[in-house]
Amino acid sequence: MTLVVAHRGASMAAPENTMEAFRLGVEAGADAIEVDVHLSSDGKLVVMHDEMLDRTTDRIGPIAERTMKEIQAADAGWGFAVPDGSFPFRGKGLTVPTLGDVLKWLPDGVGLVVEVKARAATEPTVKALARSQVRKAGAASLISFDEQVIERSRELDPELPTGYLLVPSQPIEAALTYAVQFGHAAVLPWDGDLGLDPMPILAQAQAYGRLIGCYVVNEPERMQQLAAYGLWGFVTDVPAVAREALGPRGVS
Repeated sequence: MTLVVAHRGASMAAPENTMEAFRLGVEAGADAIEVDVHLSSDGKLVVMHDEMLDRTTDRIGPIAERTMKEIQAADAGWGFAVPDGSFPFRGKGLTVPTLGDVLKWLPDGVGLVVEVKARAATEPTVKALARSQVRKAGAASLISFDEQVIERSRELDPELPTGYLLVPSQPIEAALTYAVQFGHAAVLPWDGDLGLDPMPILAQAQAYGRLIGCYVVNEPERMQQLAAYGLWGFVTDVPAVAREALGPRGVS
């Protein structure tokens, strides 16, 4: 079964990395939710993609230089626009969640993929996951573009699955070799690097004993192709489209 992972939640339907986006992702039938994590100045795990508040909220400045209280005073729905140019989530009370908020809310049976953005967030993220129900259920993983992050995660908790995210055009074969050497469960390239025929890469990953996922897949035809070839999973901004394309959970 190819897993549908809601990229920052249902991020085309609601502001990314907010509880509303996560709720909609679960309602759409995503197998797992993907979140991004930074660390605030007072050591809290902040769920946000960028290192700055500027793009998605009505505040500015680096997350690492703001307390969680200051960050949660921001309007997390501020930057989300719809095609008609309006901003339907502005002033609706959406705040920037903590990883703890997400872990407390996450429904049973839904997985969690945590992308650690800041090295300083690695150890507290691993500790937070260790105490969580999703981790105990074997449905949590930690991923990063930063090799130091996933290597440190392996040191702290060798049983927590880790995934190596690749930037576009980064060689996949070398990444698979690295994943084997350091014990990472998955390699996660950009979808375009899988090519029109992903089978050679998937066969190579199988030979290496690694999983292959990819980002970001929003076209239903491509979703169906990747699932037919046995891709482990993909992140998508439109989990409802993915669920319709692949069929009900547990069947695709």
